[in-house]
Amino acid sequence: MRVIYEYPPNIEELDATFHIKGKPILFTYGDAIYCPDRSVFITPELYAHEQIHSNRQTSDRPTIEKWWERYLVDSEFRLNEELLAHRAEYKKYCDNNKDRNKRSLFLNSIAGRLASSMYGNVVTPNKARRIILGEKK
Repeated sequence: MRVIYEYPPNIEELDATFHIKGKPILFTYGDAIYCPDRSVFITPELYAHEQIHSNRQTSDRPTIEKWWERYLVDSEFRLNEELLAHRAEYKKYCDNNKDRNKRSLFLNSIAGRLASSMYGNVVTPNKARRIILGEKK
C-alpha cells in the first residue's frame, strides 16, 4: 500500500461524523493509506490494521465509496470492520512481541482506541478488549 500525506477524498464526510480533522489519525481509501499528519509513524501493527481495511474495500472505486458510506452511518458495520482490523493489529504485535505484560498493555491501548469517539463510542474499553481477543460480542 502506498502512503499519501494528505487527507483522503472523503474527509468532509469523515469530519462531519467523527470530528477528526487535525487529529493524528490514519485513513485507508482503497489501496492507499492517507496520513495527513506526518508525525504519525505507521508501525507494522498499524499497517496490518490498515491492510485489512484496504482488502475489505477492494480497489474498485464504487465499492470503496459504498464501504465508506456504510461505515459512516452503520455502527454495527463499523464495529465489525474495526474489529477485524484491530484483531490483525494485535496479532501482528503478538507475532513480534512475546512478553505477556507488553501484549496486555498493547491490547489495552488498542481496546481504548476502539472504544473511543474516533469510532463513535460503539463499545466500552472492557468489551473492546474481550472482542479483540475473540470472545463473543
